[in-house]
Amino acid sequence: MVRGSWRRLSVLAGRMEGKLFIVFLFLIILPIGVLSYIASERYSGSIERNTVTYASQVSDLMISKLDDYMEDMKKIAIIPSYLAEIKSGLKESNAYYEKKPDAPGAGGMAEGIVEKRDSLSDEQLQLLRRVEGSIYFLNNIKNGANSVYLFDRYGHSYFVTKSGGVRSDLPTAYEEWKKLAMEAHGYPVLVSTQAVGGGRSGNRYVFTIVREIIDTTFESLGLIAVDANIVVIENIVKDLDKATRGTTLIVDHNGKVVYDSEKKYLASNLAGSDLLLRASGSQGSFHADVESEKMLTIYRQSPNTGWKIFITIPQKQLMGEANRIRGFTIVSASLIIGFGLLISLILTFALTKPLRSLVRLMKVVQTGNLDVSFPVRGRDEIGIVGNAFNRMIARVKGLVQDVYMAGQRKKEAELEALQNQINPHFIYNTLESIRMTAVINDNVEVSDMTQLLGKLLRYGMGPGSETVPLSRELEHLEMYVKLLNFRYGNRFSLETANIADERLPVMKLLFQPIVENAVYHGMDESKTSMTISIAYERIGTDHCFAISDGGVGMSEETLLRLRRRLNETNPPREESGRGIGLRNVNERLKLLFGGSYGITIDSELGEGTVVKVRFPDIAARGEREHG
Repeated sequence: MVRGSWRRLSVLAGRMEGKLFIVFLFLIILPIGVLSYIASERYSGSIERNTVTYASQVSDLMISKLDDYMEDMKKIAIIPSYLAEIKSGLKESNAYYEKKPDAPGAGGMAEGIVEKRDSLSDEQLQLLRRVEGSIYFLNNIKNGANSVYLFDRYGHSYFVTKSGGVRSDLPTAYEEWKKLAMEAHGYPVLVSTQAVGGGRSGNRYVFTIVREIIDTTFESLGLIAVDANIVVIENIVKDLDKATRGTTLIVDHNGKVVYDSEKKYLASNLAGSDLLLRASGSQGSFHADVESEKMLTIYRQSPNTGWKIFITIPQKQLMGEANRIRGFTIVSASLIIGFGLLISLILTFALTKPLRSLVRLMKVVQTGNLDVSFPVRGRDEIGIVGNAFNRMIARVKGLVQDVYMAGQRKKEAELEALQNQINPHFIYNTLESIRMTAVINDNVEVSDMTQLLGKLLRYGMGPGSETVPLSRELEHLEMYVKLLNFRYGNRFSLETANIADERLPVMKLLFQPIVENAVYHGMDESKTSMTISIAYERIGTDHCFAISDGGVGMSEETLLRLRRRLNETNPPREESGRGIGLRNVNERLKLLFGGSYGITIDSELGEGTVVKVRFPDIAARGEREHG
């Protein structure tokens, strides 16, 4: 019985259905099942990473806002060093108490003015009003800066408070501020959150910016301290707590708590705590147990203030939705795998084999082999596609052959026609020149002109390749210019520049039609001479020649019309014959080298015309084609 079952299983495996079932089982079903399980297990990690990323981005934004606020506070602390009125008041205070060390309020401590203002003399009161009046505007510059304290060199205080009154620990705070300011040598110092008393509201929490005031003569005039309410930080952080559904803790570089959204650790010192020990770098995240509850903690450090921001999110709150989605994902994946298996098996038996055969044939066709045929075994959709494929291949083969033969014939005919187009036109003009010279001069020049004409005709109409060395083309052009000078009395001269290699292969009859066009359409009758210049330039792998004349040039309208005619297939013939030679050269260049090559024309009325010819390196092109 076991042998019979094995035999039946072997037969099943040998059939296509069994093979496909094994393929689906090991290559699709099992991988999808494993991936679904892994994905469901890692979904929690993904949620955590996304939360860390989001919280990090939001905390970076919050750090940026806090840094901007601190920078503004530091700028406020710098203002007294640049205001003459404040510096003058401090100098007056220093001078007064230096001369009268026994005056009321001259005890050298901050409480000298804070507690004894009722016993001050009229002179001291006037001094008090002047100094405090000069700093009154400072606590209105920035929102949250509710107290500004100014101290002279002897510790006498001048202050303006917006709310909360004067802090009760001012004498003690002054001693700490003075020490920090002196050590900073004129740079602003940020003092972390402190619990202070004063006014009817009881204790409040502030952070302070302290700075020594130094005159332009580098003399210390005193110091300034600006208190800002912790509510400023709270307004920035509260949106973060709403977004993360957690709590926020800000600690300075000494471990002192700057802000705590739960108000548990405000102004306390956490140096040496497990929280700070685990947050060793400038940013990161870790898991911790806080009061027997698992928490995800994300931290960032400000590069400006050195403060670290800790965002703590309860694990159960973070993963609650993730656990529900994970269960739903596992069930959905199981159902989709079962349904996909059924549909895949049905479609695979019907489509896979003939489609793969068709794909293989298409890949063969992509290599350039058109001698393929799809075996049609039915009249279904696959059979229709197969028949269409076979007809397409047959049609493509016929079209390729037709296009190749037509292209060859067209190229040969157009090259022959274009080359023949030049010679009658040239012969007509040259014979007319000979006739006019014979009539006018009646001398030996006719013999010379006839000899030159013979050489030109043998060069232009004789057999040979489509390309010639540059030296032969320039020799032909010089003979043509000589003929012109016989007719026009040595009015024309030819100049060449930057032509280093006269063995350079160029298209036959390249320059003569362009020069002919310049002579007959650009010659200025008011001038006794005309110079035609040919300059050469190598641009990459291309050769470029610029043929310029000092003729009459042409208007912008005429230039645009000529440019259009160069690119037209069958342009209407103009009576003036302008541009025939140019279009001839342009078409021959495009036929030989492709549509990206040819000539371009620039001209300005009264300044002459420049025709630029561009073609590839003919020798290198031939090596690539034969290689």
